[in-house]
Amino acid sequence: MVDEMFDVVVVGSCFVDLICYVPYFPKFKETVKGNKFQLDFGGKAANQCIMAQKLGAKTTMIAKIGNDQFGQDTMQNFTKFGVNVDFISVTDKAETGLTSIAVNNAGEPAFISMAGANRHLIVEDITAAETVIKSCPVMVCDKGIPLKIAAAALKYGKSLDCRTLFNPSPKLEFVPDDVYVNTDVLVLNKEEGESLTSIAACDFEGMKNIILELHKRGISHVVLTLGSEGAISSEMTLEHKIPLMIHTRASKVEAVDTTGAGDALTGALAFYLSCYPQLSFSEMVSRAVHIASITVTAHGVQSSYPTRDQIDDWLFDANSRKFKELGLELLHNEVIEDKDVEKCEQSSVL
Repeated sequence: MVDEMFDVVVVGSCFVDLICYVPYFPKFKETVKGNKFQLDFGGKAANQCIMAQKLGAKTTMIAKIGNDQFGQDTMQNFTKFGVNVDFISVTDKAETGLTSIAVNNAGEPAFISMAGANRHLIVEDITAAETVIKSCPVMVCDKGIPLKIAAAALKYGKSLDCRTLFNPSPKLEFVPDDVYVNTDVLVLNKEEGESLTSIAACDFEGMKNIILELHKRGISHVVLTLGSEGAISSEMTLEHKIPLMIHTRASKVEAVDTTGAGDALTGALAFYLSCYPQLSFSEMVSRAVHIASITVTAHGVQSSYPTRDQIDDWLFDANSRKFKELGLELLHNEVIEDKDVEKCEQSSVL
């Protein structure tokens, strides 16, 4: 298996999700009766890997699980979808990561997470996959593992000519400079953007300033996810020295469970970066937004992710442009004024 070519390699967290659906979140010392229980598989990196795999990418997961039943179940889940599991290793030092999730009637989740084995991923686990990483156009990394390991993974991926995508979630207040230097595409939500930059995202001006600050730190491509409002993509490259920001509106759907929607977007974006490099960055993000909006219409996390044959063919047509027909109208295409560009000057453009 390791001699094969792969499209996406994902480094990060694996969790088993215990999901309880409730009418509302309990107050302190209150007991709320659940409506439904579901066991699913999660972890941001694992979700992103499964989403890319379901869309048709050949993926490899690099992760750590516990020597327990949940670990065995996690491995079987990856295998079921065709993910290469050669670099998912087992530790006796901790149990498989576990997350307890409550989802209210609005489809909004609340989490209690225990990292467990995810804390024990080490650099050698990543370098052991050198042959696979060399074959992959795209590496994805999350923050469900120790930050120093995520930073090392991104650096290693860049050294092997991968295009690197980083999702700094759970949110961080600080990211080392080398993470910015070794990240080509940064995907984060408003709360994560606020935490990293100390800039309020209460309106578009604030969100624009968050993106500008991230460009200033060396990120060439930024995706700021906005939940039901879609996402803002921005690129600042040798071709676009003035940041090109585009706001893609999500399709209007009835959400029953938004858990893992951001991961679906990230996984779909990784798929397009690897398998459809001829698309513009904003087009990739727009298609990923549409796929993510589908996932919120079903309960669960990975179980809510559609397979390629369950979604519209146009999403896999490199020549298709159907934003308006499917509610993905480009709402904003702003060329930042020159005075703003001065704030974004980068020592090098990735």
